[in-house]
Amino acid sequence: MGFRARLFGNITESVLWSSHCMVAVTRLLDSPLKIKRILIPVENLSPWALRPLRFAQIIADVNQAEVTLLHVCNPRTPKSKIAWTQAQLEIMASKIEAATLPIIQIMPHDNVMQAILSSAQAHDLVVLRSLRRQVGGDGLIQGSLTTPIVQQLTCSGVLLGERQGTPASILAS
Repeated sequence: MGFRARLFGNITESVLWSSHCMVAVTRLLDSPLKIKRILIPVENLSPWALRPLRFAQIIADVNQAEVTLLHVCNPRTPKSKIAWTQAQLEIMASKIEAATLPIIQIMPHDNVMQAILSSAQAHDLVVLRSLRRQVGGDGLIQGSLTTPIVQQLTCSGVLLGERQGTPASILAS
C-alpha cells in the first residue's frame, strides 16, 4: 500500500472506519439470485465470526445455496488441533438457524491469501469480515488480508466491515 493510500485511505476504508454500525461493501459480478455457493473464510473462533455466517445464511436460504466455512491453518498444525477446530466450527455453525448446515473445510496451507483465493474459484460469493483498528495517534488505519483478497477475487465478494470495539451482540440471536 502506498504512502498516500495509507495516509488518506480509500473510500471503502473511510466508510468502514467512520460508520457507527456494521457496513456491507459488495462487488457483485452477477445477480444475487444466481449465487449457489458461498465461501466464508474464518480466521478465529470468536462471536464476531458468526456475523458473516448469519449474513451468508440469509442469502443461502433465499437461493437454496451452499455455504462453506473455510479455516486455513499452518500445514504443521497437529491433527488434534485440526480436529478441535473442526468441532468448534461445527458448534458455531449449529448456532445458526438454517435450512442446511454449512460445509466445514479446514485447509492446511502456508499462504492464507492463496488458500482463500484458490478455494474461492469454486464459489460464486466470498463473504469476508474486516475489522478496522486505529494505529497510533496519527489516525492511520491498519489493513489486513481482506483488501488484497477482494482485489484478486474472480467471483463476487462482500466485505462486512465494522469498527474495533463493536459489540459482539449485534446480529446475535
